[in-house]
Amino acid sequence: MFKKLILSFLSGVLLFLSWPPFNFTTPLIFIAFIPLLIIERDIIRSENGLKKLFLFSYITFFIFNLLTTWWIYYAHIGGAVFAIICNAFFMALVLCFSTFVKKSFKWYNSLILLPIFWLGFEYLHFNWDLSWPWLSLGNVFASHPNWIQWYSYAGVSGGTLWVLIVNLIVFRLYEVRTQRAQMLNYSMLLLFSFLIPFTLSYILLQKYQNMNSVSTMNIMIVQPNIDPYSEKFNIDQSDQTSIAIDMINNNIEYDTELIVLPETFLSAPIWEHRFSDNLDVKIFNNLLLKYPNLNILFGASTLSYVDKSPSAKRSHNHANQWYEVYNSAILFNLKTLDIYHKSKLVPGAEQLPFNNILHPLIGDIILDIGNSNSVGSFGSQDSVSVFTSFKNIKIAPVICYESIYPDYVRQFTFKGAQIICIITNDGWWKETSGYQQHNMYAQLRAIESRRYIARAANTGISSIINHLGKIETSLGWNQRGVIKFKIPLFNEKTFYVIHGDYLGRISAFISVLLGVVLLIKFMMPSSNRE
Repeated sequence: MFKKLILSFLSGVLLFLSWPPFNFTTPLIFIAFIPLLIIERDIIRSENGLKKLFLFSYITFFIFNLLTTWWIYYAHIGGAVFAIICNAFFMALVLCFSTFVKKSFKWYNSLILLPIFWLGFEYLHFNWDLSWPWLSLGNVFASHPNWIQWYSYAGVSGGTLWVLIVNLIVFRLYEVRTQRAQMLNYSMLLLFSFLIPFTLSYILLQKYQNMNSVSTMNIMIVQPNIDPYSEKFNIDQSDQTSIAIDMINNNIEYDTELIVLPETFLSAPIWEHRFSDNLDVKIFNNLLLKYPNLNILFGASTLSYVDKSPSAKRSHNHANQWYEVYNSAILFNLKTLDIYHKSKLVPGAEQLPFNNILHPLIGDIILDIGNSNSVGSFGSQDSVSVFTSFKNIKIAPVICYESIYPDYVRQFTFKGAQIICIITNDGWWKETSGYQQHNMYAQLRAIESRRYIARAANTGISSIINHLGKIETSLGWNQRGVIKFKIPLFNEKTFYVIHGDYLGRISAFISVLLGVVLLIKFMMPSSNRE
């Protein structure tokens, strides 16, 4: 019992140490599952083995989740507790289900069952109301873009597959360590499991190193560095706007084409049909008169009248009138006004999970995220929107949490986006590994889409990330400043942009199929099961 506790603890620590922002210890991910797989081997055939395995695997994944994402509690204590406890539960459940299938079909030496079920689980975790894909295994290589240039073909799911396959091969090597012939076979398999990805990555790095751009765009990122706890919702919006305008005026040039400000830069809600009447918007409009080619992109809380829906709120003035609150990205210039409503909402903090089911039972619920002025139960839109600049450059507006969803972000590029702008407010997590991980995950989106990313954070990290996933320049934590950069624009669509998370979809399908086969097997009379 004590030995298994040590092994489960060891797996959790190895997973944690391999994770960003740690850099030199990333290779530990390739052995992090080994202690847990040893536990599985020792108890798979025993009575109550699955219950014991669940206990030990839960300890592993609880440690991993706790040490890696403890910082969530700064933004929302309940959200942190829920995310850590539930995510560990789901991970442990996946491992146990894989073991159950192995045991049922006597596939004890399978190297593919766990990857299939894990990829199926991650696909679900990207696409349901309790979504929390922060710890998808493929994210572990975010600090090593040179290793994973093939994400433009396989995405994060390809990284997850790589991690699990290598762990399983190393485990088999450990098991057959006294059998020379099998040792040789698995050693060769292990060699190819590293040789193929690294070789492919090197080839793609050379291919895209000098990728030809169709044009360029001069941009300015503004990092106002306004603390979301002590300042953001306590000082007047006019003062915050003045800070940004002063920074812009001191740095703008006549050929500046795009200014990007952070998520909810305008925090006081704006009615969308009266956007041009807003005093702060009028101040920015004066910039457009001075610089006619300029586009301004920023985050805002917006309101719009809608039909009644689970997330809609009743108007105070009219009993039968309803409106939605949105976390929005807005782009405006002298020709157009584009508004995009954040669609991937944070469970609990920005949306009530399974609201369509629960709303009729419990009514309206307002949830906070870090500050009582934030409004929960946000509205969203059904599909991505691509903004169009004054000179018809296509811009992807990605808001905060959305940037950790590879299959979602690639849809902007599929619709023609030539540059990805991520606006965020990572100050909710304070100076922890959370804001560093968030910026690193954006590097994965750059590789998958082969697009430059302009990332504007309220208080670090704002950055320019190139199409190879490398950070060109950045502003760190607790810095007020601007980044000016001439961004190359590309039109080519990668295999991943065109086909999306095909590994996740295939694995989810196979997982369901195996589940159905297993159900049929146990519904059959016992005499026919063999």
